[in-house]
Amino acid sequence: MPSKGMRIVFVIVAWLFVGAVLYQVFLAGIGLFAPGVDRFSAHRGFGWMLHLAPLLVLLFGWAAHPGRTTMWLIGGLFVLVLFQPYLPSARVDSPWLAALHPVNAVLIFWFGVTIALRATALAREPIPAEAAQVGAADGVVAERP
Repeated sequence: MPSKGMRIVFVIVAWLFVGAVLYQVFLAGIGLFAPGVDRFSAHRGFGWMLHLAPLLVLLFGWAAHPGRTTMWLIGGLFVLVLFQPYLPSARVDSPWLAALHPVNAVLIFWFGVTIALRATALAREPIPAEAAQVGAADGVVAERP
């Protein structure tokens, strides 16, 4: 059974991911509008670090026991982020595929916010008392309040 603390950590990690996605969009804006030699280097560099973030969301989500639907959403987020940095490299051979990079970013943001909201709702739920767990182990099914 998850602890209240683990659920709170899951909330923090999920919202930090959302904030990191927004920061990544800001870095893309700098790449578009700020002068410089390699205008997108910060966007690329942070993007590769962000590439591993869904793994943290997955691990802390698993530890918080958010339910099947939230875990499927986290899995979907993991897949979306997995492909994200490779889309721009298709710009020469398949420009339509490369054009999915910002569309996929919107989906990543949407999945991230959805997961963070679900994590927040989960953290606000009461955790069943220890006595209810003992009763369940004895074959007695406790009703949820």
